Amino acid sequence: MAAELTPMRKQYLQIKEQYPDCLLFFRLGDFYEMFDEDAKVASQELDLTLTTRDRGKPQEDQTPMCGVPYHSYESYLARLIAKGYKVAICEQMEDPALAKGLVEWDVTRVVTPGTVVEASMLEEGRNNYLAAVCLEQDGAGLCFCDLSTGAVTTTGFAGETVLPHILSELGRFAPREAVLSPRCMEQEELLTFLQDKLSCCYEPGGDRFLPEQARAQAEEQFETLASVPQNRPWAIQAAGALLGYLHETQKANLSYLRTLDYYETGRYMELDLTARRNLELTETLRGKEKRGSLLWVLDRTKTAMGGRKLRQWLERPLLSPVEINGRLNAVAALTDDLVTRQELLDTLREITDLERLIGRIVYGNANCRELQSLGVGLSHIPRLRELLAQKNVPLLQRLRGELDDLSELRQTLEAAIVDEPPLLVREGGMIREGYNEEVDYLNRVLRDSKSLIAELEARERERTGIRQLRIRYNKVFGYYIEVPRAQSEHMPEDYVRKQTLANNERFINPELKELENTIFNARERIGDLEYQIFSDLKDRCAALAEPIQRTAEAVAQIDVLTALADVAVRNRYVMPVVDDSSAIEIVDGRHPVVEQVLKDTFFVPNDTKMDGKNETLAIITGPNMAGKSTYMRQVALICLMVQIGSFVPARSARLGVVDRVFTRIGASDDLAGDSPPLWWR
Repeated sequence: MAAELTPMRKQYLQIKEQYPDCLLFFRLGDFYEMFDEDAKVASQELDLTLTTRDRGKPQEDQTPMCGVPYHSYESYLARLIAKGYKVAICEQMEDPALAKGLVEWDVTRVVTPGTVVEASMLEEGRNNYLAAVCLEQDGAGLCFCDLSTGAVTTTGFAGETVLPHILSELGRFAPREAVLSPRCMEQEELLTFLQDKLSCCYEPGGDRFLPEQARAQAEEQFETLASVPQNRPWAIQAAGALLGYLHETQKANLSYLRTLDYYETGRYMELDLTARRNLELTETLRGKEKRGSLLWVLDRTKTAMGGRKLRQWLERPLLSPVEINGRLNAVAALTDDLVTRQELLDTLREITDLERLIGRIVYGNANCRELQSLGVGLSHIPRLRELLAQKNVPLLQRLRGELDDLSELRQTLEAAIVDEPPLLVREGGMIREGYNEEVDYLNRVLRDSKSLIAELEARERERTGIRQLRIRYNKVFGYYIEVPRAQSEHMPEDYVRKQTLANNERFINPELKELENTIFNARERIGDLEYQIFSDLKDRCAALAEPIQRTAEAVAQIDVLTALADVAVRNRYVMPVVDDSSAIEIVDGRHPVVEQVLKDTFFVPNDTKMDGKNETLAIITGPNMAGKSTYMRQVALICLMVQIGSFVPARSARLGVVDRVFTRIGASDDLAGDSPPLWWR
């Protein structure tokens, strides 16, 4: 049977054998084809027609196949990834026109739920995390990476009973995919939590978690590991294992993963998954919708980066009064200045997703539109710096200092790329007129080849003195110079005779031959030349990945602070007093979500007073549906809002720092529903 296989079929089977757990997208011309069992799975999941090329053979010898168009494959890929499949992308590694013998194929990338970078497959306001979890006898480490932005975060715990901490951090980041150490694969509670609670696919990491191998990977990738405490080696194991997985699957430039951000879990309020869901921080409990959540109330961010940053802040409320007050002071400065706040909002609205754009550029799958978008985003940074210069607030001034307008790169991108570049990078039409002389000349050739021939004809008439000289064209000879036979005896030395006719002589000279080649090859040459310019521009952007990432991070924080100020003004929030006490003193507190949902209904405000000394417990009684859960979660949400740096819905508030929140929910609770309890009215 093997002897009957075609060379291409043999190559396909060899590649498929290396990726048995993936659906293999095999590039053939303008399609990605799938064969055998892959074709059956894809046809069912994507509603594609299953076909075969072996129609003359018995059915049992036929090879099932189906395919998706190369130019629109992302929509099909997204559907497969959403269903938890891994897809190996197999490309032709050489130009078929130049290949000697069979074209060589190889896998260029494995796309998994945690390694998606395509904009069409990502949610703008949400990070897409890949996690690595290392569990050892004496401790554990976790690492989270958003490949689309280049953010890599790790943490570690010491002790034998660390599983609750692992589950809490996994709930905080909600990864789409997890790579697990051997000991993790033995923890049924962890596997069930990933699969059932987070809808996160996972796979064994095996030897990737070996300490020496993992550390070597981490040391090679990151600028420094100094932020990781020496007594938390499991954090480096997790980071190294995650990098090993990425290098094996992506086969791309990952140099933009430069910084390993280590955090201590004691820096943030601890919220387990139950508390997060019951408080409806980012989505409602029942409908899983953003509307009706705290994020829905607070999210007036104008950039995709700001939207993701606000979600991160909600998932990780601060525990340091100093950091909290730093944010509150920045929000207060923006709240008090309507003009600056509005101008900031208008400017931020124009800034593109610098974070994901530079990620795709360095990764290698960006097109020219994304380079142009990067330039557009950077063009608004100087105005942002100008607006923040007016605010003498430490946090705002620090963020202003981290903004780099990268003027040279921005000006180059503006000068090089047209306003509306094409989607494909191999077909020309990307480079602005005036940026490259050769591109300008070739475009002129395409637009006006007749006038170029006429100009050459006029020069040759003047040069030879033959008024009857003509430049003509036919399919056999191409372009040629034609003169009367009587005047052909004394032609210039560079003229080469091509044909003699009864009344005329036909010649060619180097200038005409070069122009002919230029005209015939102009379109292909433009495509190649513009692609080279595009590649050079992409490399220049990639070389500045670090300052662009730093600028993107600053823009995201400025966006969140401005949004919180805007929300505070619109919703009549007040600045809380935050100290290191254990007090919770709220006067006329309101539930931030309920009051927004019930626009036409009066929400009765409530007081809360717990001094942490004599008043440490409050017992709330009342019938079902009386609003007990609403009141409890109102207090919890106000505490949480304070610790992300937000103003709060109250007449006044003084709070100490809360390190953890526990909450329950009634069986009939639906805080954002249309049927509120009577006491709200």
